[in-house]
Amino acid sequence: MISENRKLATKGLLLLMTLALALTVGACSGTSSLPPAQTTTDFYQKYKSEPGFKGTSVPVGLVTRYLSNEVSDTTMLAALANLTSVRVLTFTPTNKRAQRLLEKGLTQELDQVLQKENYAALPMLDAAPGTLQFRMRQTGEQVQELVGYRKYGNSFLMLQVNGRFTRSQVEMLLQKIDPELLLPLLG
Repeated sequence: MISENRKLATKGLLLLMTLALALTVGACSGTSSLPPAQTTTDFYQKYKSEPGFKGTSVPVGLVTRYLSNEVSDTTMLAALANLTSVRVLTFTPTNKRAQRLLEKGLTQELDQVLQKENYAALPMLDAAPGTLQFRMRQTGEQVQELVGYRKYGNSFLMLQVNGRFTRSQVEMLLQKIDPELLLPLLG
């Protein structure tokens, strides 16, 4: 009877250890266990707290104040007044697995989201080497979102701007965004 109790206790202990190991491995697997993002907001939310990533929501008032000091054009000021959110997501790999994510999965996942949601490229900016690749989502004549992204050396940067803009306002706004100002965030 005692040996049967020991066998049951041993089996129970092995089962608990197996469950604990499975939970630990699942917790350590990081982003590989997360489902692919469906929207750019999902992409930001999915990665913003993962190791090596830094997600920052920039206060709209700060962006508006900074850019409005640089412009006097009423079209540009109207675009700034229609900003609703600005987010920056940066990533610098912290290990080999994270490096593989940067090389083989991160931009591809974002490209799939942008393709599925019918984001249009802004060719005037894609032609310039070394700049952010910008895509915009619009309904009718109104642009609701701009997404700029780029792999930069061993890092990744995504800029997401939401609001209500015309295409000409978008083009003017993007002329004021200097990606070099965002690169220190990759630090």
